[in-house]
Amino acid sequence: MFIYTYTKSNYYKTEGDFLKNHFIKKIKLQGPISVSEFMSDCLLSPKKGYYNLENTIGSKGDFITAPEISQVFGELIGLSLVDYWHQSEKPKSPIITDLGGGKGTMLKDCLRAINKVDKNFRESIQPTFIESSLTLKKKQKHMIPDSKSFNDISDIPDGFLMLYANEFFDALPIHQFIKINANWHERLIDIDLNNNLKFIYDNKPSIYEKILPKNLKNNEIMEFSPPAINIVSSLTKRVLAIGGIVLIIDYALSNKDTFGSLQAVKDHEYIDPLSSPGNSDLSSKVDFSTLSNVAKELNANVHGPINQNLFLKNLGIELRCEQLIKQNPEYKDTIINDYNRLTSTNEMGDLFKAMAITPKNLIKPAGF
Repeated sequence: MFIYTYTKSNYYKTEGDFLKNHFIKKIKLQGPISVSEFMSDCLLSPKKGYYNLENTIGSKGDFITAPEISQVFGELIGLSLVDYWHQSEKPKSPIITDLGGGKGTMLKDCLRAINKVDKNFRESIQPTFIESSLTLKKKQKHMIPDSKSFNDISDIPDGFLMLYANEFFDALPIHQFIKINANWHERLIDIDLNNNLKFIYDNKPSIYEKILPKNLKNNEIMEFSPPAINIVSSLTKRVLAIGGIVLIIDYALSNKDTFGSLQAVKDHEYIDPLSSPGNSDLSSKVDFSTLSNVAKELNANVHGPINQNLFLKNLGIELRCEQLIKQNPEYKDTIINDYNRLTSTNEMGDLFKAMAITPKNLIKPAGF
């Protein structure tokens, strides 16, 4: 295990070991904590949580997302929503919602593309964010002045909802279960004799053992995110009742991830998830199969999941990049490099997947 050591270089973000000391005190008082509780505190703790820090996203931050790589990503999503709105016969009160919108870059690109092809549609849209970070809320409002921000999806106003979630579900807290001697035990976080955080597992088999898969081997890990299931369930019920579409794009769990997918990134490098709480981006891969099943059980249409490279190519990323190169020949190499990062099998192209949830109708969303 990587042992965390204090240096001046990581003091500037969270005033040293604030969250590490928080966990030490919590564990000494109440005993080992779940991975879910650890993730929630690290990412969302008021003022000291990772998403309340400045400059975490982008080339100068810890990680970069697709909208920060290229404007084309958000533009294509915007154009796909125009198409879906027209196919739905232009329903009144359209709402475009970015679930966990980062700095607001993607929604800005999305709205700019919409405005170019249908100004009346753009004028009728209420742009909204679902965001809990005060730091990001300020940046989003600055980026899109006519936007509104809500803390919870239940606060979204009535209307035809077109919601997308790009790299949102991977940041939701997960529970981890590890198979020991043919039984499932919840994976927990404790402290060692030197007050360093460490993984352990509950001595008693999990109460969820009966619903967990039986085919995995000893020491293999199963992950489960109740918040992800609850959010997809709520959003699916919303679009079934009022109309709309939910688009999810994220880092996808695969059959190879049998030892867990929890990871931490700092300064664009992977580090031990326990080594720098509150100072690194924590995430896990998204179980698209489970989310798809949740929507299908509610009798919604599910499109995909498909690999991001196929989704973007279906939306016309190649043509859009050719247009940008023609308009800006001096940026040809940059545009090609960004295209490759979004679509290459060695980059985000195969690692990320896209999935859409719609009501039971004959409308096929663009990209699928």
